[in-house]
Amino acid sequence: MKLLSLFCLLSLAIISCNQGPKHPQADLVNARIGTPMTEATILFYADSIDATLNTYEKNVSLVYQLGEATMRVEKYSLNGKPVLFSEFKNDEGISNRIKKYYFKNDSLILLNEGAKVTKEGTDIFEDRRIYLRNNIPFTEEYRSSASLSALKSEHFQHKKKTISSQTKEYSNDIKSLNDAVNGADKFDLVFDNIISTPEESHILLKSKVPNGYTASISVQTPDAYVDSLLKDPLAFKGEKLNIKWEVKDKEAVYVPVAANVTSANGLKR
Repeated sequence: MKLLSLFCLLSLAIISCNQGPKHPQADLVNARIGTPMTEATILFYADSIDATLNTYEKNVSLVYQLGEATMRVEKYSLNGKPVLFSEFKNDEGISNRIKKYYFKNDSLILLNEGAKVTKEGTDIFEDRRIYLRNNIPFTEEYRSSASLSALKSEHFQHKKKTISSQTKEYSNDIKSLNDAVNGADKFDLVFDNIISTPEESHILLKSKVPNGYTASISVQTPDAYVDSLLKDPLAFKGEKLNIKWEVKDKEAVYVPVAANVTSANGLKR
């Protein structure tokens, strides 16, 4: 009997070890599959994602510009599947918007949007939430105020359902967010020029599409790659550059190439 008990304990220990550590969100992501989520459980789920953002895989887009408007996207994933897209849009003097798309089991469950809109010289702050099941909106709520501090004390009001709101498709929006992160389709930018000053340089990128998006990457730490671009920018004009960046203070900043790479020749495609 003692031998049997010892065997059982060893078996349990082996099973526990094989399971390995879980991501903090693993139980929340997989819990209650098939059970319809309510507004309250969706908000709880979204809050838990926000609280553990640093545990996810993060990918960021360039800071794209179109006219006076800029936009950038952050993508957070777990095991290769998106759990959150954050989209930041700023149209100078007109509006500043942040949209957050929350996913569970590959389905969009919440769109949370905050905005500052300027109308006739007056600022209006807005919050909007759209709750979804099976990628279909079932509830929308909204609040607004003349100041950000007052907005937080306002209660959300449910918006009346309309045919257009209930049949809204978000697949194109999600594709656009992915394209922004991956530099694809209308966000597929190529080298245009490099501008150098005593303090720093800027790599300028442009869309292959006329009047499309542009982007600038600040070079704060030059390397051999940047030296090649500065030496002969025309040789790389119109080429897709294989470079890395990070976003600091809402600006894309160049990440220097490894020391064993001596020029841009092998990286321009």
